[in-house]
Amino acid sequence: MREASFRRARLCQLTDQLEEAWLPPGAWAACADAASVIVDGQEVVLGFDGSFNGDTTVLVVATVAERPHIDLVELWDAAGAQVPIVDVEEAIRQACRRWRVLEIAADPFRWARSLQLLDAEGLPAVEYPQSPGRMMPATSRFYEAVVNQQITHSGDSRLARHVGNAILKEDARGARLAKERKDSPRRIDAAVAAVMAHDRAAALAGTVRVGIYL
Repeated sequence: MREASFRRARLCQLTDQLEEAWLPPGAWAACADAASVIVDGQEVVLGFDGSFNGDTTVLVVATVAERPHIDLVELWDAAGAQVPIVDVEEAIRQACRRWRVLEIAADPFRWARSLQLLDAEGLPAVEYPQSPGRMMPATSRFYEAVVNQQITHSGDSRLARHVGNAILKEDARGARLAKERKDSPRRIDAAVAAVMAHDRAAALAGTVRVGIYL
């Protein structure tokens, strides 16, 4: 449940927070640590959220640590054009040469061939379908990590904008990230990739119990 909804429905409190806001005001900014950098050779997870055209494709990195550090590796905004698939694949290879990448967590939708190609090259591509059963607990863990300042991030303005654009969609299956509306130009892909990267990094670091999600 959103914090604003909980406070109104369960605590009978008034709140100025927007109904659809995902994170509490200032929570993401409070985790910024521009002094922290991910050094070459460090163990990391890559989170990849890809599109085909007319949307944003994003590559995010998270350190495998008790307190993960998150940064935006690359963002391709293909509004009105097709995503440069070859460039995206090469950026993933470069990231794997720079860091010790334990997993490349990626939704295979429309990118299955690229993931198969990277896997054939020996890169640790792992399918991470963005199903409700997987994204709901991942979103909840990311939320808790942010509000409790159990993660840090680089302060990248593009990542901050996508995080700020995200809302929390609630239905019978639970709560997960979503755009304010399907045709909204306010992108959230970097936020989704950050949730994916954090989920796998935290699991590999042993800070969360690993489950099986459909």
